[in-house]
Amino acid sequence: MTASLSDILTTQKNGVVAINNLATYCSSIADSTGVLSGVDQLSPPTGGTTGYVTIYTAPTGVIGRIAEIDICNGNAAAASFYIHLIPSGGTASTSNALFYNAPINGNTTVQWTGGLALRPGDFVQVKASVTGITFNVSGGIV
Repeated sequence: MTASLSDILTTQKNGVVAINNLATYCSSIADSTGVLSGVDQLSPPTGGTTGYVTIYTAPTGVIGRIAEIDICNGNAAAASFYIHLIPSGGTASTSNALFYNAPINGNTTVQWTGGLALRPGDFVQVKASVTGITFNVSGGIV
C-alpha cells in the first residue's frame, strides 16, 4: 500500500513523518539478538591498576551490551589481568569473573569479542597484576 500525496502532506502537517516499510528498515539495523547494530566505545580506555576499578556501568532504564573488550599490555614483561561482570550492588568474585588471573604477554593486545548483556546498574570492573595494562570496553545498549 502506498501513501497518496494528500496523506503525506497531512502527516507532515501533524508532525508525523511517513516512512514506507519502517519495520523492514528497523529490522535491517537490528542484529539477530534484537540489539541495535553498531559498536561504540562505552568508556575511555582505562589504565590498569593493581586494585579493582569500574570501567562501565549499564545506565538506568536500559540493557547494556558488551561486544568487545581490548586488553593491552604496554610493558615488556608478561602480566595477568582480571575482568568481572558484576550485578548491581555486587562485588568482584570468582563467580562473576569473565577473566580471572589471565596471562597476557608483554607488548601484546588481546581482544575478547562476544555478546553479553548487562542489566541496569550492572557493571564491569577490571584490575591487573601491574600498572601499564589498558582496558577498553565497547558495545551499545538494547
